[in-house]
Amino acid sequence: MADKEENILYNFDLKNNDAADPGFGVNADDIPYVDWMPGLRLKVLAADTEAARFVVRILFKPGVQLPPHMHTGTVHAFTNSGKWTYLEYDSGQDCTAGSYLSEPAGSVHTLKVADDNAEVTDVSFIVEGAMIHLNPDGSVMDIADAGTHIRDYAAACKEQGFDVPEIILGGSTRLGPAK
Repeated sequence: MADKEENILYNFDLKNNDAADPGFGVNADDIPYVDWMPGLRLKVLAADTEAARFVVRILFKPGVQLPPHMHTGTVHAFTNSGKWTYLEYDSGQDCTAGSYLSEPAGSVHTLKVADDNAEVTDVSFIVEGAMIHLNPDGSVMDIADAGTHIRDYAAACKEQGFDVPEIILGGSTRLGPAK
């Protein structure tokens, strides 16, 4: 039998870990929801233009339907309350409180919130890449990504009388010695 040290694949010096980023956190309750489009309120929790990722929490009123859109990266959705689905898929895809949905890059769909919801539908999304919003004829209406969410959320906060909150921002590209 090999001695114990030979079985260790990685060895980390936890006492002298000065190269590690401690991470960042925000209290989501301190970040305001802004009116984003009719029937939809949104808050941006994080946006990283270098990693092409943003995190939003959205409150949908019953019956809201988004324009069809395509994702260039993976999306993770966590439903906190309410019920929603994609019109292109059968009802087996309904997302309700407590559900988690992973969408592959390249997926195209139309998000629809149930008309008969008695409460708002509250969903947190982690979006990698961009969302390409489509017109009914399939042409591109708009493109949204981490950069546009930073810009548009800050503008909406100002327009709606909120201080622009601190959110988790990515981005640390720099020249320097490899460690």
